[in-house]
Amino acid sequence: MPEEEKKIEDYFKYVCHHLKDKEYSFEAKFFDFVARRLFARTEIVGLDELVQQKRSEEAAGKKTITIYIARHLSEFDWQEIQRILAIDNIMACVQAGDNLFIGPMDPLLRHHGGFKVFRDEAKLFSDYWLTHSFYVLIDILWKQKPLRKIFNALGLKRKKPLVINANLARDIYTAYIKQLIEVEGRDILMFPEYTKTDDGKTKYGRSYSGKLLEFTPLLFRMLRDLNKKTDIKLQFVPVNVSYERVVEDQMFQKLEEMKSHRFKKRFTYLVDYFFNYTHWMYQRRKGMVAIKFGKPIALRKKMDFKVRLHEELRKKVGELQVVFPTQILGYAFHDDTTLTETELLSRVDKTMAALKSNHADVRFLEGLSSEEIVRRAYAIFNQNPKRRILTKDRTGDTYTVLRPEVLSQYDSHIAHLFETWHVKDQFKKIIDFFR
Repeated sequence: MPEEEKKIEDYFKYVCHHLKDKEYSFEAKFFDFVARRLFARTEIVGLDELVQQKRSEEAAGKKTITIYIARHLSEFDWQEIQRILAIDNIMACVQAGDNLFIGPMDPLLRHHGGFKVFRDEAKLFSDYWLTHSFYVLIDILWKQKPLRKIFNALGLKRKKPLVINANLARDIYTAYIKQLIEVEGRDILMFPEYTKTDDGKTKYGRSYSGKLLEFTPLLFRMLRDLNKKTDIKLQFVPVNVSYERVVEDQMFQKLEEMKSHRFKKRFTYLVDYFFNYTHWMYQRRKGMVAIKFGKPIALRKKMDFKVRLHEELRKKVGELQVVFPTQILGYAFHDDTTLTETELLSRVDKTMAALKSNHADVRFLEGLSSEEIVRRAYAIFNQNPKRRILTKDRTGDTYTVLRPEVLSQYDSHIAHLFETWHVKDQFKKIIDFFR
């Protein structure tokens, strides 16, 4: 069948998840084992209310599709959220970039609900990962002139790939989201943050800077339009995964360098996966994780005055941030690389006062003095050479940052808590009055 004659559904086999209508208790236990190797403790807040809602609807024969909107700081965001949902048997499909579906990770991600989103032009030889990998290798060899002559002499023909361009990728994505909601009735986990690169391109994915990035309005516009055309109820649930220390924080610079290299970029996420799942072997101290689920936000069927829905959801997600001593220390240093202990403690005091006045979630800081906050953060940042980004002199009077590009991420983790948001509270009250 010629490419132009294909129906949009014909492309679903290249992107689809393999989530089943069954309990994923074994998978939850396995990833719980992984989590215990990576993190000291995971605190879950706000999920009980959502589970109760889903159980009540199930008993009444009703269903509301939940779209989880989450911040994206680490490769472990989806794993930890999905693991927690699996414990209560409410797993969601997970939107993931095609760059993550590498070799045997492809079926593993799909098995746990991952569906593929094409971010750049893609060439596909097969919907089965092993066959596709084989033809990718052959295609690389075919580009070598001596080998090409041999292949031609043997009468072999080069297999032409199916090319997915930007426009087709957008159409597949839109149609598949509609399929998940209207046909399969699946909940979906999405990470809507994006940045603009220097060449004007849009880049989705983890926030390597640690900042809470802007949310794409296109996603929310699509979901709002889809909501008005279906009888199915849709709701957004904001989610924030807060880390005392992001597992791969010191790898971000290396990953960006690899992605900009013509040859190395194809191995970027192999290196990423390898580091993420092996670094626990040499870390001396594990960090904590807090996963907070916000209150559901129902989408209206009639005209909705939420003209900046993406900004409202960004604010809701940002407000769920849990602050750890590491972020206090990062924010205190800001752009400085050397501080005396006296100055550092003074800045920690001011940061804590500002966070409390902004009603930030400082549950892990309650009752701690400035000295204790600094000491706890220093213990996390000053581990073995592979994880050391901060040190102090022998007298203990001066702290020096060894990896400014890493520590600055923790400054950025909480920077949005001091923002002046676009949607003013008074303006929202006026909008809600007319709604």
